[in-house]
Amino acid sequence: MELGNKLLGLKGIQVGNNIFLTLALGLTILNMFELSKKKQGIQKIVFILLGMVLIPLGIFTEGGLSVIPFIVITYVFRGKMKKSILAYLVLSIAMFGISYTPYPTLNETIGMLMFNSDFLFILVIPFMFLYNGERGLNNKFSKYLFYVFYPLHLWLLAIIGYLFN
Repeated sequence: MELGNKLLGLKGIQVGNNIFLTLALGLTILNMFELSKKKQGIQKIVFILLGMVLIPLGIFTEGGLSVIPFIVITYVFRGKMKKSILAYLVLSIAMFGISYTPYPTLNETIGMLMFNSDFLFILVIPFMFLYNGERGLNNKFSKYLFYVFYPLHLWLLAIIGYLFN
């Protein structure tokens, strides 16, 4: 995707979305925690600390401050829905506290919250209850669909935006 973004950038078309870096960072953090389970002593501590040190790097990814902690909470509390929901709620409240700045009018304040809307990730909770724990469709088409669809639709939207400007 980054190669396509760079090629479009040569034509003056900017694509700012790329969730793959966020997901790669999340996976790296989870791998550090998984590796720590297989180690003992100082090695175990080093892998845990590496995972924890990487979490704040989420601020440099598209997912911002909310997605990496969400990934870690989901990992730590997997199979413990009530605890994970409580942790999501705490994260959402913290994100709201970080985002909230009162403006002279209610309309301006709401506009600011819709721009700084990371705290709204909490709205995913009802959809998480719908997950039945089973893997979805698994064939070649479904496996590669999103690897192709995700960048293509972003590139198409960026090109359309460029053409209208």
